[in-house]
Amino acid sequence: MLQEDRFLIIIEYLKEHNISTFAELAEAAGASVGTIRRDLAKLEEKGMLSVIRGGAAYHKDDLTKQVFDMRKIENRKSKHALVERLSEIIVDGQAIAINSGTTNMEVAGYLVENYHRLTVMTNNLHVLDILKQNEGFRLLVPGGILRNDEHAIYGKKCEEEIRFYNLDVALLAVNSVSTEKGITDFRPEEVGVIHAMMDASEKKVVMADHTKFDRVSYMNVCDLSEIDYIITDKGIRDEQVKRYEAEDVKIMVSGDKAE
Repeated sequence: MLQEDRFLIIIEYLKEHNISTFAELAEAAGASVGTIRRDLAKLEEKGMLSVIRGGAAYHKDDLTKQVFDMRKIENRKSKHALVERLSEIIVDGQAIAINSGTTNMEVAGYLVENYHRLTVMTNNLHVLDILKQNEGFRLLVPGGILRNDEHAIYGKKCEEEIRFYNLDVALLAVNSVSTEKGITDFRPEEVGVIHAMMDASEKKVVMADHTKFDRVSYMNVCDLSEIDYIITDKGIRDEQVKRYEAEDVKIMVSGDKAE
């Protein structure tokens, strides 16, 4: 089993049980206690949990403090599920924009597997690595400043180049969605890129798993009225869907919605 898969199992197990022993985590992950100890040490360094006597305790750290690799692991199943409804929005032959964020890595994988001909503008280098597997895609990468921890390109030049194009759809990964503040994020550089992609695109689509709702990050991005669709997973509650649709935002739920 890959280390990332063990990380996911450990995190999900601790989310459910809060505190667990080394032996319990080893059994859940199908690994030795020694391997689990090493995994826990790495996860503790990233702020995902605390190693305690005999085991580990989960604590939900503020996502603004988590590095890209840890955000990629957390809620991976939900992120994978929410891309299913892209087939109702994206059509072969379109030009689309994809910004930085772990959710859009799942988006890229879906596009590679389900489309033959797309033009894609992205500042997300992880997305670029995934998309290049499809030889039918034309990939556009703006110039700018590389930020290693986000594996993405930012800056005024990046934003200017994005605005040069006329795109059909912007697929936007964001950190937080709320009825009070609209779309917010904790990445200052990414906010400028999101604005540029929205300006360049006819249709604006936010990709957000259910954990992103009813949260506010410290950077304002845009009002809900500026977004055409929000695609999420079935973890969202009926009450939340009704509340956001009352703000004239179309919520698209992948799979059968949870009661």
